[in-house]
Amino acid sequence: MKRIIRYKSILSFCCLIFIFNNSFAQDRPNRIQDSDPDTAWVSPNKEVPSFATYQLYPTPERGKDTFGSFMIYLPEEYKNTSKSYPVIYYLHGGNGNQREGKWLMNEIDKAIKDQIMPPVIIVSVQALPIGWYCNANVGAKGVISGPLENVIIKNLVPYIDAHYRTIASSSGRGLEGWSMGGFGAIRLAFKYPELFGFTSSVAGALIEFQDEHNPQYLVNTFGPSTGAGSEKSIEYFNAIHPGYYAKQNAELIKNHVKVRLIVGDQDWLYNNNGKQITNIFSHYLDSLGIKHEYTVLKNVGHMVPNEFAIVNIEYPVKFWADAFKSSF
Repeated sequence: MKRIIRYKSILSFCCLIFIFNNSFAQDRPNRIQDSDPDTAWVSPNKEVPSFATYQLYPTPERGKDTFGSFMIYLPEEYKNTSKSYPVIYYLHGGNGNQREGKWLMNEIDKAIKDQIMPPVIIVSVQALPIGWYCNANVGAKGVISGPLENVIIKNLVPYIDAHYRTIASSSGRGLEGWSMGGFGAIRLAFKYPELFGFTSSVAGALIEFQDEHNPQYLVNTFGPSTGAGSEKSIEYFNAIHPGYYAKQNAELIKNHVKVRLIVGDQDWLYNNNGKQITNIFSHYLDSLGIKHEYTVLKNVGHMVPNEFAIVNIEYPVKFWADAFKSSF
């Protein structure tokens, strides 16, 4: 009986998600009503779990007297030591916000307390609901995003290193992202291998322009998705795509970045009407000689963080435990 009720609950939840948004590439693991405005660099919702805090930081890349927000997890021992810690930057999915990172903080906190992995800092980025973790194609019709990449790389990362005791090198810095955040995690690590030594994409939207189900998710950052001007949008998208940087920086990535891809076998990013999007990207990395972990989760769809949160499947924390084992 409990199993039947549980299945009914999951079915109801999936139906609710579909009603609100038919593009599973950008759905979020938090409640659908837990959203921020499309241009919210500072989240108006300061809610955080007990083990995290809400913080602001200056964003001069956007102009004078501008700010962004983030949610940060510090290991319990942080206040009682003087040592430095690795940092995992969590990148939320489309229509998401910094609060989405709670699931990863929960998983890592448990692993630290169980002494499975060393203590780390986790920074959950407020990165606009649909920003794709790049600098937007400003001036193109419909674009409302901004210099998101520059803000993260030139403002946020230096701010974290200056205000917290971090291991301020690629060996102490990683990225984890879900859906659009997975696209961003791979993209930023491949473009900046000197900054990030580890990157993990969970159900990452490692798509081509035409694969996106909801055109507005493209318009916000790149410009028109169809018709006049769309060819320029596609050109811009291709020029910021993780695959572009994989080829451009292949040798640096091979030598300096550990890569992980996770996808569920029921996710359309695994099989989109016969197009195996994540497999294609994995094979592309193989063709460039970029070693990577590739895990396909059985009977799991796009909402992978939900599966971890309700303990349907175990979060594979070993990737991060191995990444930072030297800091134990």
